[in-house]
Amino acid sequence: MRTPTGGPSLVSYGGTLSNGYHFGVNEGLSLSGTGAFDVYSIDIHFYFDNVSASFNGYQRILDFQNRTSDSGLYSLNGTLVLFASEPGDPSAGDETRFFFTNGTMADLLVTRDASGLFSAYVNGNLAFSVMDTDGSTRFSGPGNIMYFFMDDFVSLTNYPNLPEAGTGFIDRIQVTTFPTATVPGPIAGAGLPGLILASGGLLGWWRRRQKSA
Repeated sequence: MRTPTGGPSLVSYGGTLSNGYHFGVNEGLSLSGTGAFDVYSIDIHFYFDNVSASFNGYQRILDFQNRTSDSGLYSLNGTLVLFASEPGDPSAGDETRFFFTNGTMADLLVTRDASGLFSAYVNGNLAFSVMDTDGSTRFSGPGNIMYFFMDDFVSLTNYPNLPEAGTGFIDRIQVTTFPTATVPGPIAGAGLPGLILASGGLLGWWRRRQKSA
């Protein structure tokens, strides 16, 4: 796997490349070395094959803590939720609002600013904003590693045959880091290439936005 702009590469865990990335259960992607820690913007264009396929409806989208905690960003039967497993971790999500449907592409944008405000948008609409006061949405693992569509090791140790992970398809992941304290809202049109196919290879695209004059 290569990156056309010199940034770090996405790492596959067993999925299939075919006009994008098709992932099975726990066959997602990881990305490290971006420098994303506590201020970032991540745009993911994807779908789940079945939003209710897991045993309890939870399917992990984004992991922040090197898969050491059950806290993270999930789809719950098609609802976007920030799940908290530890006291003090932020939680958010309205289980009456269904953002994801089977096999339908969705654009998910998550942002975090230096104050700890974590926000999530789906298809340009705000799903929720919540303050993270204990740092659970910081990328705190080695190399600021982030995992996409992979369950955590704690849950898998306790329930090895019941992963909170689904199957689906990704055609873009864009990670942007910011040296300033602000991050943008939803990206108009959501047309920026983040995860693309070229010459049969999966390319991860990363860029650092410089401080405005």
